[in-house]
Amino acid sequence: MRTTGLLEGLKIVDLGVGMAPALAAKMLAELGAEVHRIEPDGGDPFADIYPAYAIWHGAARRASADALPTLLAEADVCIMGGEDHPDLPPRRDAASMADDHPRLVILDISDGPADTRYVGPSTELLAQVRSGLVWEQEPDRPIVNAFEPGSYGAALQGLIGLLGALFEREASGQGQVVTTSLFEGALPWIGTYWAKLEKPTPTADFVIPRGVAPLIFRTRDDRFIHMAIGGAGSKYGFYQALEIDDPTILPGDSGMPKPGGSRKDFFGDYDLLAAHVAKKDCDDLLARIWERGLPAEEVQHPGTCWSDQQVVHNDIIVRDADGTRHVGLPFATAPLGSGAAKRARKGRKPLEGLRIVDCGAFVAGPLAGVALADLGADVIKVEAKQGDPNRSIFKSFTLANHAKRVIGIDMKHADGLKVVHQLCADADVVMNNFRPGVAARLGVDPQSLSHVNPSLIALEAPAFGNDGPAAAKAGFDMVMQAWTGHEVKAAGAGNAPRWNRTNLVDIAGGMIGSVALLAALLHRERTGDSVALESPLCNAGIYTLSELIQRPDGSFAGMASLSASLGGYTPLESLYQAADGWVAIVARGARAVVGLQGALDLPEIDEALIAQQVAKLDLAQLKAVLEPHGIWVEPCRDGKEQQILTDPDLIARGTVRATQHAAFGRINEIGTAFSLSRSALGNDLPAPMPGAHTRETLASLGYDETAIETLYATQAVA
Repeated sequence: MRTTGLLEGLKIVDLGVGMAPALAAKMLAELGAEVHRIEPDGGDPFADIYPAYAIWHGAARRASADALPTLLAEADVCIMGGEDHPDLPPRRDAASMADDHPRLVILDISDGPADTRYVGPSTELLAQVRSGLVWEQEPDRPIVNAFEPGSYGAALQGLIGLLGALFEREASGQGQVVTTSLFEGALPWIGTYWAKLEKPTPTADFVIPRGVAPLIFRTRDDRFIHMAIGGAGSKYGFYQALEIDDPTILPGDSGMPKPGGSRKDFFGDYDLLAAHVAKKDCDDLLARIWERGLPAEEVQHPGTCWSDQQVVHNDIIVRDADGTRHVGLPFATAPLGSGAAKRARKGRKPLEGLRIVDCGAFVAGPLAGVALADLGADVIKVEAKQGDPNRSIFKSFTLANHAKRVIGIDMKHADGLKVVHQLCADADVVMNNFRPGVAARLGVDPQSLSHVNPSLIALEAPAFGNDGPAAAKAGFDMVMQAWTGHEVKAAGAGNAPRWNRTNLVDIAGGMIGSVALLAALLHRERTGDSVALESPLCNAGIYTLSELIQRPDGSFAGMASLSASLGGYTPLESLYQAADGWVAIVARGARAVVGLQGALDLPEIDEALIAQQVAKLDLAQLKAVLEPHGIWVEPCRDGKEQQILTDPDLIARGTVRATQHAAFGRINEIGTAFSLSRSALGNDLPAPMPGAHTRETLASLGYDETAIETLYATQAVA
């Protein structure tokens, strides 16, 4: 199962610079679009910053600046913006370009949401500082998130907006400007933690605290594993696998974290578990855990999993003609149906009139539907009668389920399954993240539902894949971070493996699912053909390490290492503690480097030496001595959550959404991470209460009150 050609026939002009636009252009090319690349006059300095840069642009056709007018006249899309560099004047002509080319869809990765306090030089570090992400790991100090959240977020969110605008253009014939930024790209990653509730309860306000100890342990043979305890019976199962004799742990014990626990023992009795893991070899222990169906993986270096037979089966790693290997498209497709009618319509929102049936649970699966709801689709969450397990952590649940309606259904009940089939008969998309085989047993797999509705697009998001040697293994975000290499990359030089608290693999999986669905919807609109999509969670972890390349000799390159302090990848772009608090300093380009060395009287560029000098000066003094040399200096302060969630400009833009919840009153949470110049976005639906829309949904399917009561009485619905 491999994706080819969903966007064949589209022409892209790539004027972007830096990581985010490069990743966006790369994915469009992998989906079949024809990409033309025009580099800045004098060359692109980011080719020297990112070793994978040439590969990201490898499928593009090179063109000169003189060809730009001709290319734009024929193009469907233009990509511009990205990162800032002192040697490159930024482009600011998206609006005039749109006026000159009214059918063109322009993706502008800008320096921040216009007319807000969050506009400034566009770099990954500064995006993490402005968004507050650097403060979301440890309780007492900022550290850099080592997966480039601003860049990956801007690339994926930009693609979501871009594909939505292209779909709308099928009906209106008009293009528009899609705007995002590295700041906006950074925000979705913290959505499982940030929400301001007017009427909070201790349970609803609960999040995993900063600085908790993950269950990462050294085994007897000097390797590391990461275990994920949580879910019915998992604590008991892990104790059995580790041969821990504790009669108080019962077969149903989940071990789910509870508010009020210590940071060290938040996920479990750390010292007890560590002692027992240390008695066993890694492979033997993992086998004992896996035979119980529990999630655990070895902490591997980036690229190690590329040789795993499941990754080979998933076909996400691409080998070029010269033998170089790199990350490819993170999802796959197969033909499903044909003859679909056109569904795009001229309206306020790009996906107005479309219905999405979301059978997902937890985070990554249902999150894919949120962006479609933001674009105007009617997303109906089909929730099991016992409820989505993610409801136990409300802020995580609302991230993945706001803007949707919900219907409670027992799909194992014949009448419940009939309701699902009726929903799908008039739907455009159905999606799930069931374990392999579950959808087929329930009768909601792509092939079964295609018989109900040949126009239906189906997305499945299993942990490792629907088939392959690891398909049956359980997968959660934290163990995917371990398996794909994120925890080694995040550790910093000489440090033990480090888990990232942001649920980065889950969030990436949701965004990738949204991109896949929008590409499939656009493909269906242009060809009449529907597809089945598969987007395994492990692929999301691999995709968010797209900087990594493997040379023909087998060695790896491209993966920068954080310093031991976790302040940055290089002393020239790092976090430092000044006399009055933390600051971010970014010195890009030869002039800035010379200026930094002279202004701080440095014998050489060294992190420790810079830190000593910075500690003597306050923010105002640092700005005074460094900014004249083209060095960017910004304060790095905690408390961004409340600042951002209550910012009136961000609320007005929809970057922060404010809705009314039946139980918790007004909720302010992270909203859309892009804007459209012509189309509206978003809705005012909060995360739904269980069964909140069951009756109205059944009525819309033609059930009368007697029939609805019968469904309740027989427990087919809830």
